[in-house]
Amino acid sequence: MNATFNDTYEIKSIIGKGGMSTVYLAEHKRLHTRWAVKEVRKEQGAKFDFLAESNILKRLQHPMLPRIVDIFEDIDHIYIAEDFVEGLSLEEVLRREKKVDEQVGLQWFRDLCGVLHYLHTQQPNPIIYRDMKPANVMLQPDGNLKLIDFGIAREYKQESTADTTYIGTKGYAAPEQFGTAQSDARTDIYALGVTMYHLLTGKSPYEPPYNFVPVRELVPSLSHGIEYILNKCVQSEPEARYQNVDELLDDLNHIYKFDKAYKKYRAAKRGRVVTIVVMLLASAALTAGGWLMMGQEKETEYTALLAQASTLYSSSYDGAVAVLDRARALFPDRVDADRQQTYALYLNGRWRECIEFGTAALNKYGSDPQTRLTMASAQFELGDYKAAGEGFARGGELSESNLRDYAVCLGRMGHTEAAEAILNQLIKQGGDSVLTQYVQGEVLIAKEDYAAAEEILLVVLEQSEDFALTRRCYISLGDLYRECAGLSGAGKSPIMSPATKSAELLAQAVSLEGLRYDSAIWETLALAYFEAYHTDTSAPENYLVKAAECFDRVIELGVTKEYLYSNLYTIYYEMKDYTQAEQALTDYEQMFPQDYMPHALRGMLLITIENQKEQEQRNYSPVLEQYEIAGSKIRSSDETTYYQQLGSLIENLKKNGWL
Repeated sequence: MNATFNDTYEIKSIIGKGGMSTVYLAEHKRLHTRWAVKEVRKEQGAKFDFLAESNILKRLQHPMLPRIVDIFEDIDHIYIAEDFVEGLSLEEVLRREKKVDEQVGLQWFRDLCGVLHYLHTQQPNPIIYRDMKPANVMLQPDGNLKLIDFGIAREYKQESTADTTYIGTKGYAAPEQFGTAQSDARTDIYALGVTMYHLLTGKSPYEPPYNFVPVRELVPSLSHGIEYILNKCVQSEPEARYQNVDELLDDLNHIYKFDKAYKKYRAAKRGRVVTIVVMLLASAALTAGGWLMMGQEKETEYTALLAQASTLYSSSYDGAVAVLDRARALFPDRVDADRQQTYALYLNGRWRECIEFGTAALNKYGSDPQTRLTMASAQFELGDYKAAGEGFARGGELSESNLRDYAVCLGRMGHTEAAEAILNQLIKQGGDSVLTQYVQGEVLIAKEDYAAAEEILLVVLEQSEDFALTRRCYISLGDLYRECAGLSGAGKSPIMSPATKSAELLAQAVSLEGLRYDSAIWETLALAYFEAYHTDTSAPENYLVKAAECFDRVIELGVTKEYLYSNLYTIYYEMKDYTQAEQALTDYEQMFPQDYMPHALRGMLLITIENQKEQEQRNYSPVLEQYEIAGSKIRSSDETTYYQQLGSLIENLKKNGWL
């Protein structure tokens, strides 16, 4: 065996071997990143398309699928370099733990349905995976799953009557994979059912009896619902199974209805679940420098709690924290629970809390690259590009998305050469073309080549199938247009009516299901309406009202920033709606009681209101009171422009005898 492949990948070890290929763990000699390199023999004993995996994977983009980064060959072999997936296969989990808890298994069942739905809905032809089994599903250190080994996947073509290759793992493979029928989505549903049957009962399809008995005969504590669902998945005739993943997922999401039906018609007694089943989470095991043996009861409970918490991040943050607290009580000196809570805060959009909690964790436990990277991502979302850039620089090995955001940080700080270096690194690594185009657009913004940046980012927005990238692209275009709006006054903007274009684009964004509650998009839209009203003479009159509505929406979504309230005050003041202007200042004062600004602005508002009264009815003494309160709250770091303006107005009032 050569020490290197293609003079690029240094072989570290063999991580998998089968009849058709060998998989190596390799390190890129120049980038020092780890990859899985699959060596496939060109001469196979059966008719087999050894480039099928790369041809399929290189055009797919899903968090549960590995990426192809390089393909090369020699006389006898094809080599495919793809993401190295850390963690344990579910086959290894089964060997250690015998079976898994139903609640964790259900989450995995749903996740695997999700990736199969993605494959089955590809255009122009669905992708049929054909090799679902525990050995091909990896449990990663963060608790998420990844599907590997697309060696026998194929495109489903309506005109075909049979598969081009009859192959699969006996026991897990559906009967039609070894007959004359063409495999389709129902084939993957069968294999997924067998896989989950094995995980939940511990009974391998290789063990007698070879028929699938109802799972509650093997594990009475399993629910009636999972028994019904698995039974339908593993029917030998495709017509008797779920016909598509959507049907299966719908039953999984409403599994309780089966339990109610069984209670009504069979009066079944529910068994008390007493078995604690261990789930592995690599982050817990890595703290001692490698995977720890799971034999001890305390260690077993700890890793199970961490895994359980990871399934609750999005559905119940408080529930996840309660589980993590139990894990912390077992091992108070380990960082794992705090690392996971930091990540849960990030996933829930609680970015300031994420940074505060992560900082406390680092102070308590010392350096932890994963926690630092999570904090950097939160700082990035808040627009603190300097802090985020420092976090990415110190966070260890960066993922593709981390590199993307790091490049953006560098560009926003004016380090265009460093940003371009990361862009070139992504291209050299074979990064996704849409993602690299996005980074190129950000580099062009940093270089102030706004027209070229707009052109590229609009293409990215059209082509992106990754939700997170689409979101970032909307925000970047909003920032680009805002910078151009600042140039419009001097006639230097290369883009016509940039603020109006921004408002129109972002109004479409907030109508999307996934962005309807995204405070960053609403905030950018609010600024776009506000700037369009003030910089574009063709902007509709109602843009000022829309700006106020959007700023209110941002506050409703839980964002607390001083300028949101001061902008609302300014909008209502311009509209001469002084009642709403005063309400904005009251809200400002309640949220930031130590800030001088609401008092200074209120003083100026009171002067405006009093000036509109008959002279004999005017009373400016409350203005002086607000001025004195504002002065008592000024800190050395404050910008005091409004306080000085109010002071000048008060001096004029005094000169004219009003005070």
